[in-house]
This record gives sequence, structure tokens and C-alpha cells, in this order.
Amino acid sequence: MTPSAIAAEIALLPSGIRESLRDSDVVYALHRGNACAGHDSPDNSRLVTGCTVVVCTHRREKSLAAFLESLRRQDPPPQAIVIVDASSDEDTQRLVSEDPELYSFSGCLTYLRVQGRWKGLTRQRNFALQWVRTDLLVFFDDDVVLLPGCLAEMQRVHREYGPAVVGVGAIVHNEGPEPHLRKVWRFRRRLGIVATLEPGRYSRSGMSTPWGAIGADRALLEGDWLPGCGMMWKTATVVDLGFNDAFEGYSLGEDVDFSLRARQKGKLIMTPAARLLHLQPKGGRPDGFKLGYFTIYNRYQIHRRGLNDRTRRDVAAFIYAWTLDSLIVSRRLVYPKRAGSILEHLRGRLRAALDLLKEAVSRTRAQS
Repeated sequence: MTPSAIAAEIALLPSGIRESLRDSDVVYALHRGNACAGHDSPDNSRLVTGCTVVVCTHRREKSLAAFLESLRRQDPPPQAIVIVDASSDEDTQRLVSEDPELYSFSGCLTYLRVQGRWKGLTRQRNFALQWVRTDLLVFFDDDVVLLPGCLAEMQRVHREYGPAVVGVGAIVHNEGPEPHLRKVWRFRRRLGIVATLEPGRYSRSGMSTPWGAIGADRALLEGDWLPGCGMMWKTATVVDLGFNDAFEGYSLGEDVDFSLRARQKGKLIMTPAARLLHLQPKGGRPDGFKLGYFTIYNRYQIHRRGLNDRTRRDVAAFIYAWTLDSLIVSRRLVYPKRAGSILEHLRGRLRAALDLLKEAVSRTRAQS
């Protein structure tokens, strides 16, 4: 956009969002629609009944376009949309700013492009909270496509169960089968790595069972965590707890980390009637080494934060579980085409274990 066009856009912003541009880490802001009265004086204590869709994105304009198209087909639509973009280029910014009808189906669109201290999934989510004015908000990944009725069903469960429920999740329609139907998960259960094969559970070993593609005809299910690609929360709960912004780079496990803290305030429910497709683009994940590193490092941090009554026995269970799991992963080394990436993944796990050991030794010395 030209400087004059940007100046014109800024002049249209509510004063509260315009003020955010004083922050050097907010590169650009756009606002459309007037259904969100209240942006001029951010105050999460005055929330109106409704739902805000929050999407955090990073250089995935094509995926975001597909998501937004599926969002247009949701009935009823959300009351507001907040997009926080950490892209270094302007492709996503152009996608949003050049679509004059993007806000019309929701009544309010807020788009902010950020950098620096606001960059990263959990940090972008925390930043987005400043602009939510509804009592419900739903986080969707930028690479999902909502199936018909997804948003309405998630809201229905929240409204029907009220304060008893703090979070509602959507089923990933194209995910693998439930844990009890997978050989590898049955093997983990026999080894005692996990305590149960019920979907959506968190074991004291620090490993969580996936939800799987549960049938749409199933009843509501309670779990210990909700998938980050599609989860709707009471706004007050999210504002109170916040996401762990220490998860830099690839925020593996951020959904489990938040869920374990949120479940202390109410139930977490999966509604199989709310469904979406998770279409992860190629290159959407970090390389094998980083993925392996975060698999261990982040999971250990979650274990420390998520188990309030954690004991030495739980620490031993974590070490036991993830050591055996690494051996299970190593079976894939027999496939020549995958051996290189698997070896890097295992190297990442080992490096994380060594770093955690060094940190533990440093803490022990500091306390002595």
C-alpha cells in the first residue's frame, strides 16, 4: 500500500486500535465494521454475548483464504473476527485489506500485523485478547477448513451447559482413528506409557492420547485437553490464564498446556457434531531436529506446570515413558527414505533431554 493509503486506513481505526500502532512491534492495523463497539477503550470486564473468531497466522495466505471462505458459510456467523499476522511480507495483509466483504458476514474485522515480541503462536494469541469483546472466543488454526455447522455446534454446547463448561473442542474429521484402534497406542498402553486409551486424556507420564476422528453421531465427550486447531473458550478464562509465551519457535503442546490449567475452572468438552478439516501445508512443521527437541522440552515444561501435585514418581514416569517412546519411534529407521529425518528427530529428543538435565543440575546447585 502507498503511504497515503496507509494513512487513510489509520484514520479509520478506532482510537484504541490506532493507539496500538505506537507499539513498534505492531506493523499494520486494519479495522472494518461497527458491531464491536468498545475497541476505543479496551476493557475485557465488559463482555457482550457472542463469539469472536481468533486466527493467528504466519505466511500462509492461501491456507487462510480457504479458512475464511469456510467461515463465510457458517450459520450463524461469528460476531467478530480477529486476525493476528506475524508474516514478514505483505501477502496476507493484501488478502485481508483487499477483500471489502470480509467483515460483512460478521460485523467486525480486526487485523493486526505484528513482529518482535508479539511474534509466535502463544504470543499472538495473548495479543489478540486485547481486542475480544464477546463472552466466547474460538481459536482456529489458519490451515483448517470448517465443515457446516461447526461454529454453531460449539456455541450450542457452551450456551447449554453454561459455567460448568469452560472449553469446547471440534473434532478433526481427517485425523487418524481413535487411540484404541491404533496398534502403536495399544502397545504404549501395554508398556504402561499411558494410563488409558480413552481419547483426549493426559497421563501422569506426560503423554496425552489423541482424540482421533470420532464419529459425528457420538455423544459429547469430556477430556483433559482440547486441540489447538479448533477450541472455543469462555473469554474470561483465557484472559485470566493466558497462554504460555515461553513456548518460542514451534509452540508444540501449547493447547495441552493451556487446557490442563483451564480444566481446573470447569469441564472440557469435545462435541463430535462440530467438525473441521486440518489441512497442514507442506513445510508447515519445523525440521526433524527441532520437532524432536520440542517434543521432549515442551512436554516436560507442560508436565511441570500441568501437574500441581507432581512427585518424583511422576518425573520417573515421564523419563520412562519418553525413553520407551523414543525407542518406538526408532523403529522407523528401517525405512531408508525416512531414516534421515527420523535420526534428526531422535537427535533433537536427546539434545532436549541433555538440556533439561543441565537445567535440573543448575537448579539443584542454586538451592544448595
